[in-house]
Amino acid sequence: MTKKKKKKKIKRKIKRKNKIKKKVKFTKKKNKKKNKQKKIEKLKEETKLKKRIIKAKQERSVQLDKARRQGEQREKEEKEEKERLDRIYKERMEKAKLVALEEDRRLKEQEEQRLKEKEQEEQRLKEQEEQRLKEQEEQRLKEQEEQRLKEQDQEEKINKPEEEKKE
Repeated sequence: MTKKKKKKKIKRKIKRKNKIKKKVKFTKKKNKKKNKQKKIEKLKEETKLKKRIIKAKQERSVQLDKARRQGEQREKEEKEEKERLDRIYKERMEKAKLVALEEDRRLKEQEEQRLKEKEQEEQRLKEQEEQRLKEQEEQRLKEQEEQRLKEQDQEEKINKPEEEKKE
């Protein structure tokens, strides 16, 4: 082989090596770009993920706040309802007491009225009895008087003829 050919061969080899080096450099650059791009994408995904996590945490805290407020509202409503029912119960108990007192008063008045009527009836019966006894007594006295008068008349009749005889 001649020198020219050898030189040519060497040049080709060098060219090949250079090409390979270029390819390697290019692939390294390409790989670096890809790696850089992957890192950027990874960072973007991480930021997106962080944002999602933050958003989810915020949403969760909002839901917890909402649930807490609803729980407090429900407790407040239950307390108000209990107070309302207690108030209604107290009012009904007071009304029932008033009704019972009114009923007792009415019954006492009725009892007093019955007693008064009974006393009046007894008084009336007593007066009637006294009147009847008085009338009987008067009747008896009249009868006695009549009897006495009859006896006196009879005695006078008996005495009159005797006196006439004596005269």
